Amino acid sequence: METIGRKGGAPLGCRLWKTLLLLLLWKVSDSPSVAAGGGPGGGPDISQSHFSSSLPTYLPVQCQLSGADSAFFLREANQEVMRNGSLSSRTEPFFLHQLEPGISAPHSLPSVNCSYGNLSTEQPIPVELLQGPPPHLLLSTNRVTLNWKVKGQVVVPKVGSTRPWIQVLFYLVGRRWDEPEPPPSSLLPCIRALAIRDTSEAAPSAGCRLMGPSGICVVRLEIPPAWFTPPQVRKRPPEVALPSVDVYYSIIPVEGAGQECPSIVNEPWKAPSANPGPHGGLAMGLGGQWSTLVDEGLQDMLKVGSVAMSMGPVSAKGERLQLDDNVEVLEPPSPVRLGRTVAFAIYMKTTSNTEQFTLRVWFQSGINFLAVKPSNLVAWEIKQEMAPGSSSLAVMCQRKASSTAESLESPSYEVMQLDFEVDNVINLVPTQTLHWSVEYPAGTQTTSRQTEKVSHLYISSADIQGIVPLAEDTEIVNTAILTGRHVAVPIKVVTVESDGQVREVDDSITCSSTDVDVVKVSPNCDKVLVNGKEMRGRQSLTIKFSYLHLSAQLQLTVWVPKLPLQIDLSDTELSQVKGWRVPIITNKRPTRDSEDDEDDDRKGKGCTLQYQYALVRVLTHFVAEPSDPGGEMVYMLGADWQVDITHLVLDQLKIEEPRIARLIDGRIVIGRDLGHTNIQVLSPLSDSILAEKTVTVLDDKVTISDLGVQLVASLSLSLSPSPVNSQAIQLTTTAADLLHTPKQEAGISAWIQYSDGSVTPLDIYDPKDFLLSAVSLDENVISVTNQEQHWPIVVAEGDGQGALFRVEMVISETCQKSKRKSVLASGVGNVIVKFGAKNDERGVMGRGGQDDGGGLDNSTSEQRTKDGGEWKSNSAAVDREEGAMRKVSSTTKSTVTHRASGGKGAGGGSSSSRGSGPNQPGDYSSYPAPVEVPGTGNSELTQPTRGLSDLEIGMYALLGVFCLAILVFLINCVSFAFR
Repeated sequence: METIGRKGGAPLGCRLWKTLLLLLLWKVSDSPSVAAGGGPGGGPDISQSHFSSSLPTYLPVQCQLSGADSAFFLREANQEVMRNGSLSSRTEPFFLHQLEPGISAPHSLPSVNCSYGNLSTEQPIPVELLQGPPPHLLLSTNRVTLNWKVKGQVVVPKVGSTRPWIQVLFYLVGRRWDEPEPPPSSLLPCIRALAIRDTSEAAPSAGCRLMGPSGICVVRLEIPPAWFTPPQVRKRPPEVALPSVDVYYSIIPVEGAGQECPSIVNEPWKAPSANPGPHGGLAMGLGGQWSTLVDEGLQDMLKVGSVAMSMGPVSAKGERLQLDDNVEVLEPPSPVRLGRTVAFAIYMKTTSNTEQFTLRVWFQSGINFLAVKPSNLVAWEIKQEMAPGSSSLAVMCQRKASSTAESLESPSYEVMQLDFEVDNVINLVPTQTLHWSVEYPAGTQTTSRQTEKVSHLYISSADIQGIVPLAEDTEIVNTAILTGRHVAVPIKVVTVESDGQVREVDDSITCSSTDVDVVKVSPNCDKVLVNGKEMRGRQSLTIKFSYLHLSAQLQLTVWVPKLPLQIDLSDTELSQVKGWRVPIITNKRPTRDSEDDEDDDRKGKGCTLQYQYALVRVLTHFVAEPSDPGGEMVYMLGADWQVDITHLVLDQLKIEEPRIARLIDGRIVIGRDLGHTNIQVLSPLSDSILAEKTVTVLDDKVTISDLGVQLVASLSLSLSPSPVNSQAIQLTTTAADLLHTPKQEAGISAWIQYSDGSVTPLDIYDPKDFLLSAVSLDENVISVTNQEQHWPIVVAEGDGQGALFRVEMVISETCQKSKRKSVLASGVGNVIVKFGAKNDERGVMGRGGQDDGGGLDNSTSEQRTKDGGEWKSNSAAVDREEGAMRKVSSTTKSTVTHRASGGKGAGGGSSSSRGSGPNQPGDYSSYPAPVEVPGTGNSELTQPTRGLSDLEIGMYALLGVFCLAILVFLINCVSFAFR
């Protein structure tokens, strides 16, 4: 038994000690100090490890758009990490909604300016990206036609056999009416319209060319007489319904030096069975390509609408004006031409027993009374009274005998007719008013009350066929919900005459919206607007307009932000950073003591532990209800594309409990004390909450586990169409790590990773809370300049390449507790020095970057010469915070950039700087802060390297002694087992 116990006991003990040893080694190797350590002896680990994160990392540049009144940076779902995973580049899409007035090629194009510290690069947006999605108005790509579209509207939606033609007005939408110059005639294309009753038969075609400041033209389509022949049926109903006619159109570019419309625009369209000629079946479709117009190809054309056909004349009918229970007036149809005679018919109800009545009429100057024409002298005796030159008339009517008309089944019969003549005066008031009243003898038994009624006679000097309302744009983006500021689109109404003449209406117009909860109309009908009280969008919403006797409709699409908005936080759980002590500022953060008893976690004199920062963005979709009820919601840019609207809601972003967290300029959230609170977006017009996001400040402490470093010697940018969205433009900014001239200077960008997995650009932190220093690992290749409160500068000395400089992040001097610096994190950076090399070599590509695409490329030394050798910085913390936060903005013209070199701030920053980053060579105090926007690149953060702390040295010594003791014990176990 002893042998058995002795034989099995020893291996069991050995296994136990081996297990304990492995656990100890795993614990030590997994500690943050070892993970963050450098090479042997605390030296730099030249072989940089690749950083893997589920969060995007990118070059924190500030990009701004100029030349656009409205534009938005975008975020595509599930694409940020895939496109933005490199510290050397950043890719972000944006959407141009409306350009500034006067933008035209090639002299004044909108441009993109991207800057990082003192470095900047600017590039105009290529003209081919400023023409919007197809169909394009032109085949050439040398003109700015962004958002330009052609809209058509049928003037009269019904055609009769007596006037067998259809008029269609086409006009240009999407171009601003406040442009200083009208559009050049070379930009305005031709239009070809077709009237199709049946795709199996030939159809009439006609064309015109857009002309004038508004780009208007009218097409007249002649309808074949055979189309008005009713179908052959055995029993002909009283009224045979004729098939309707569909009107289509296509855009035809002008041709030749004379900029004339090609002959195809007026050639009739022939069905496939009709043997079309070489040009009769071609048109430009939605894809901007020429295609044969066969039965299946009509979808390549745009449909204007449908027109009803009827046999006989299609003319306006007079309306009946009910004066009382007995008498009514049949008004003549309007409008009435100058110098014409019009007749008002007076009717009596068949059931009326009235024996006597007096009809009085008052009319304006411009209308002259001619005569009273009795319609039934057998039944009524009629007398008239009118003073010469008077504008009033009295007609007395006395029943003589029972009228034969009274026995008819009709509800009323005609008593008399009043004839008036319209003056032939050009400046005659277009609307003439007549007042009518009926009087009865005293004591007459009647239930009618004596009231005055009004009728209108519309006068026209031209043969007006109809009216058409024109809008500057047919889409409205309702940002008033977010800002409280009205958004309006100009409107005007024109008349179309029988000869195709178009005139703008200057007289009074009436209008109304069919849904005021979506869009409203101004009192004078000169614009449609939204004021922020609307909460719904709609496709093809109808606005009604009336002028004289005519009426027309305008259809608009209104996009609204989808509620609730989405608040995007880079980190929703904020903790204190272990070992990072910062000076206490009463109005900045609380002085809560650390509860950890370790020396590194204790608060120094006048210092407290730093809390993590998080970046804030507000995103949304612009949506509209479909025109057909019950359909799915329609997205302006697609369901996968969100719009960054942070700049629009900055004033409405609030922290519910400021004691727990602080919000800086609506861009950064800072932890202050333990607890939960909410970031909210409040409505500017009410007490409602448009968005809400919970932020938790934890008692757990995190450590800085990684520091990523990127050299920024120069910047380049490229612009290209988005491969997945025709309305988006993709912007890529790349940093070069190539130095090609002696003494050329370069800046540094840095990201930090915490032990909880979150990553943050270092530039968003207050520069007073840490120091960043660098050391050259090869003085023959580069030298490093360190300055207090400024980021280091790398200077080229000789040819070479590799990970040749190390950057250390230490706590501020006021919070140092000993002469030995407390290093929070360190990392090494790559550099290439090749004198005489061009920027289009490897350096300009960065690591994982993209080609510059022809963008301007500025190095620090070049910029320094340009600025006269004097470098300035923003020393105010408020300026740094504002600059940082505004860089997170994702729309144009939303920020003011604080740049020490005096450069002007352009509209639309894509990211912002809070401080600590480079501002000028020798003074890098204002790095741009980033936002997560889709881009491309490889994930690449360097593993920080630093020397071992006293605590780590002691732990390693203790581990060595403990391992030696275990080794001795194992030897004893082995010897005991063999005895």
